[in-house]
Amino acid sequence: MRIHSLPRSRAAGAALLAAALIVPLSACSAAQGITEKAADSKTVAAARKSAQALVDKASGPTVFTKPGDAFDITAARGKTVWVVTLDNSIPYVRAVLNGMTEAGRQAGVKVRVFDSKGSTSTAGKGVEQALATDAAAVVAFGINLSEVSGAVRAAQQAKVPVISAFNVDANAPLEEGAAGAVSVDFYDSGRILAAHAVTATDGPVHASYQHLPSVATFTALKKGLQDGFKEFCRSGCSLSVDDLNQADFKQGAERVTSSTLMRNRKLNWVFPAIDGIAQFTVPAIEAANRPEVQASSINAVTANLEFVRNGRVQSADVGNNNSWLGWAMMDRSLRAITGQKAATTVVPLKLFVKDNLKGKDLADEDALFDGADYRGGFTALWKTR
Repeated sequence: MRIHSLPRSRAAGAALLAAALIVPLSACSAAQGITEKAADSKTVAAARKSAQALVDKASGPTVFTKPGDAFDITAARGKTVWVVTLDNSIPYVRAVLNGMTEAGRQAGVKVRVFDSKGSTSTAGKGVEQALATDAAAVVAFGINLSEVSGAVRAAQQAKVPVISAFNVDANAPLEEGAAGAVSVDFYDSGRILAAHAVTATDGPVHASYQHLPSVATFTALKKGLQDGFKEFCRSGCSLSVDDLNQADFKQGAERVTSSTLMRNRKLNWVFPAIDGIAQFTVPAIEAANRPEVQASSINAVTANLEFVRNGRVQSADVGNNNSWLGWAMMDRSLRAITGQKAATTVVPLKLFVKDNLKGKDLADEDALFDGADYRGGFTALWKTR
């Protein structure tokens, strides 16, 4: 599979990029499912109330939160930040880079992009090229630092900070050698999807999660789903896990969906790991003539948001603003260049459902994310002498 054939994504960016590196696994039903036993009515009602509270919060207005204190960016002005990407042909990657370039213009910093064209060995050469020229900082976007460890060590020796962007879950420790990181909370994405399924279903939820293994961010998503089921679905619910073959995930999603629907007549919910999988899961559910089965995923891809708005099987989607991510990457780079303490910037998520998509231009990210003034928020933190 060529990574640039994947659809446009607003969340799980590193997951999509890193997925290209997965060793193929056969589709299988994993033994990681959970089944919740019956609980008393008060416990069930309290859990459902908690689920609704999370859904209301996640689907409400997006708010900018400061990633740190204001700081002096004078020392960074006029310098160059290199961004080494795994594949620039992916539309979402270009959207992020556009946001970062826009932020750089505001800060007086140049942005240079190195496209690794799907090769991690080429990515290492990109970092080395940045070090050999004018890089004041390097952002490894969708490239785990362990894959370019030699180049990262060279950057440390040259005292050029390396930023990890969308490589690991926001709750994970900083990657070795990282001077900062930017990501989203994939674990919380799973909890949000679980909470929504509980509140949108009459009775117990019997679900299947379609997983792409070996990617840390997807594993965090799976853990969030599993914990969400335990937290919010306290009576008779079940969640199984189906591993997909990354080299054949499109046909694999269709096959796994069809077989799962056939063997599990109670199934009423499917969680594809990403919208790119959901685009094949949804037609398979429709073909099976199982109108009671719903789906939800992450990425907030335009085509999937159309599914949600039109009531076509997929009833929810969790995503983030790509331009906002680019601004966060510039902010974290500026902090590293000026000697600020290393930390992870978490870009906020939003739950999209039919109600909050009404009247929205699905191609307008800023409108989808409530016009939150992240640009003004970041700019206000960048001081100059």
